Amino acid sequence: MEEIHYLVYDKLRIIQNDDFFKFGTDSVLLADYAQIKDDDMVLDLGSGSGVIPLLLAYKNNPAQIYGLEIQKPLVQMSNRSVTLNNLKKKIKIIEADIKNAMNIFDDNQFDVVITNPPYRPEGVGKICENEYKAIARHELKIDIEEISEKSARLLRAGGRLYLVHLIQRLPQIICFLKKYNIEPKEMKLVQARSDKSPDRFLLKAVMDGNPGFVIKKNIIEFKDGTDQYTDQIKNIYGVD
Repeated sequence: MEEIHYLVYDKLRIIQNDDFFKFGTDSVLLADYAQIKDDDMVLDLGSGSGVIPLLLAYKNNPAQIYGLEIQKPLVQMSNRSVTLNNLKKKIKIIEADIKNAMNIFDDNQFDVVITNPPYRPEGVGKICENEYKAIARHELKIDIEEISEKSARLLRAGGRLYLVHLIQRLPQIICFLKKYNIEPKEMKLVQARSDKSPDRFLLKAVMDGNPGFVIKKNIIEFKDGTDQYTDQIKNIYGVD
């Protein structure tokens, strides 16, 4: 069943459906983390329900945001969310396989590529019976190396890649990025509570960038012993 949720209370809305993978905190954190400059050309690889393009267009002033999504129903739903928020001039969601991105876009076309990809390799963990959710969670259609390779072709020199992923896959991801000359530059770790180890990371990498790496202050989602968001998360969501 479809529902309309607020991404930014009373200002930015998104259509969600229980039949598909719903957006989570990771996408919101990633959209907040990405540094978008005026007139940037931005591409979201695997845009799902369109949460990242919607937030980036609302909070920034890019020239254009494209989203690539392989699942037709999600593309249709995303485009209705775009229309709902009067953002059709800023956002274009395209039905396409990321593997075929170079049939749609030019080499070096983008200032920013952003992605919240499937976290699990195909052979790891139980695959959901719901095909739409399985594709969002497992690397059934594309893996992180292929995303790295396509990002390298799509980004201009000095362009930025932003992604969110699991800590356990960090070494592998850094190896893939460096293989395609995308230099990791900055990272934030994400942990559920202050007494828990981080389990996810937000990463910024630069195409043909120079070596140099910093780790920023961790993001903590919940107050200890509660299910209440920290002030840090409330600020990102724009709630009191």
